[in-house]
Amino acid sequence: MKGKARCPHCRESVVVEVPDGATGEQIVTCPNCGMKFRVNVNEKYSWEEEAPMIHPSVHLKPKSMKPVIAGILLVIIFLSGIGISGILLFSFDTLGKMDTPSEFRGRVVDEGGHPLEGIKVEVIGHPGSDAVTDKNGYFILKNITSGEQELYITAEGYKNLTAKVFVLPMNITIPYEKFVMERGSGEIEQKGLLMRVLELGPLLAASLTVLSIVALVGGIMAIIRKYFIIGVIGAVVGTIAGLFTIIGFVLGIIALALIIVSKDEFESKPKEVKY
Repeated sequence: MKGKARCPHCRESVVVEVPDGATGEQIVTCPNCGMKFRVNVNEKYSWEEEAPMIHPSVHLKPKSMKPVIAGILLVIIFLSGIGISGILLFSFDTLGKMDTPSEFRGRVVDEGGHPLEGIKVEVIGHPGSDAVTDKNGYFILKNITSGEQELYITAEGYKNLTAKVFVLPMNITIPYEKFVMERGSGEIEQKGLLMRVLELGPLLAASLTVLSIVALVGGIMAIIRKYFIIGVIGAVVGTIAGLFTIIGFVLGIIALALIIVSKDEFESKPKEVKY
């Protein structure tokens, strides 16, 4: 038995079907949006034995490419994140084994941040590779072997400083690394900026890999237009992962916006509504 009823979900008047001879409340499926709802056959519905069924595609909105584009952007974030993770894991190890002549730049200051002039800087294990700071506290070590090195910085009235640094090959340098001298006697140790990054490399790589995988899952859900919430979570996490890359952050923001504006295109799980 067929009859007309208004779907509480899509608000359309549609033709639904219940078993012949049915009475009371019956659960029916909307042919327009696919959601389930209850009708009371005993109420004044216009039941028509020969009423034509409405195909679900008649009232469905055309799908756009927004979720697909968002998914592709999240896949790009995943690929770039995995690439950066690989660089963090393997690049420093590779660079450290090159053993090529290079140079290292640094700056020596006191505990108040004031530059120290005339401070002697030596490379442990490499006699002759030394330098002296200028009036602004800067020094340049030339013909130093790339990779991990130890500097020995000494000055009268200050504690002897042993600094572990990482020297990039082919004279590639970063802004002057700063080393802080402490007044008094004895020995102290410090680590250069690149050495600290090197130690955090595995942790950063693992974190970025996990974030990238979440972004990939969100991207897949966006492409197949399922599980809107997972798509949003993937886009948000992808935006965070994008902070490690050059354009990933922007791509994540765009993907998130596209997913949100195309929310209606994601498949919803049919649910029963009682009223």
